[in-house]
Amino acid sequence: MQTLKRIFNPNTLRQWIVVFLAGLVVLTTTACGTTQAAVPGNSSGSTNNPATADSEGMYPHKDTDMDTSGADAKADRMIRQAEQRIQENIDKPIPQRYGETAKDLGQAAKETAKDAGQTVKEAAKDVRQSAKEAAKNIGKSTQRAADNAGENARGMVNGAADTVDRLAPNQPNS
Repeated sequence: MQTLKRIFNPNTLRQWIVVFLAGLVVLTTTACGTTQAAVPGNSSGSTNNPATADSEGMYPHKDTDMDTSGADAKADRMIRQAEQRIQENIDKPIPQRYGETAKDLGQAAKETAKDAGQTVKEAAKDVRQSAKEAAKNIGKSTQRAADNAGENARGMVNGAADTVDRLAPNQPNS
């Protein structure tokens, strides 16, 4: 209990709230502020964008220019190979494209269809059986309700007769 009192101490809570609000202020002013980073100006004053300047950018060193010709050649080769594989596969029928996988898939589809048909037949048989049992149960329940109603009616007649006998005990039965 002492631990809870220490955690929920009003002074401690105030300190946590102040820290949270200070963090929120720092976050919003950093993320939503309108200040821009200062870009060193050109001597000609024509542009401030280092990406458009040829060699007068922010990093005008030679080592920042990367040679991408190897990567470009590899990408072009991979694109050509992919297009070639596509063209080769378009001309082939599906079983040749996929080989044994297509045959296995076809066999699995046939077996699944057969199993589904069997399941539907069994479900229909179960529904028929359930309907027959429900009809029998309804008949039995109706018979029991009729018997109970008859017994209740006899009990009410007997109860009324007893009540009449108690209220008028001196009168002869006619």
